[in-house]
Amino acid sequence: MTEKSRGYVYVAIQFLLIGLIVLIPAEQPAEVFSYVGGVLFIAPGLIILFLALKNLGRSLDANPVPKQDGELIETGMYRYLRHPIYTGLLLATLGTVIQSASWFKFSLWVALLVLLNLKAAFEERLLAAKYPGYRAYQSRTGRFLPRIGK
Repeated sequence: MTEKSRGYVYVAIQFLLIGLIVLIPAEQPAEVFSYVGGVLFIAPGLIILFLALKNLGRSLDANPVPKQDGELIETGMYRYLRHPIYTGLLLATLGTVIQSASWFKFSLWVALLVLLNLKAAFEERLLAAKYPGYRAYQSRTGRFLPRIGK
């Protein structure tokens, strides 16, 4: 399987998991506490997601294989996180899980977390091969959460 094909497999599973988390109806109406708790994750998740999408510009591609004409982005959200889009997705979908109070959706979210970690590791290997400064960037930034004290 080519790297590009492997990337598309990651993307397909990612979208399937996100779709299931978001579209499967809640078994019962959300309590006010869980609704508000969910919003506290969804709102910052969406903000991080959209800022990161804007920061990537023409380098944006759902496939983790770096674009031929892409560039290493180290500004904006990428100054603090190597994968802020994944961080935003994880926060927003966790908020959806909290609102639904569903153990099944939580298990889907854990699967999404594992998948995005695997996808990020795959992407980072390719980025390190393409960009000479990637290892130094990697040492300064966190994968999904900012590095504290750096």
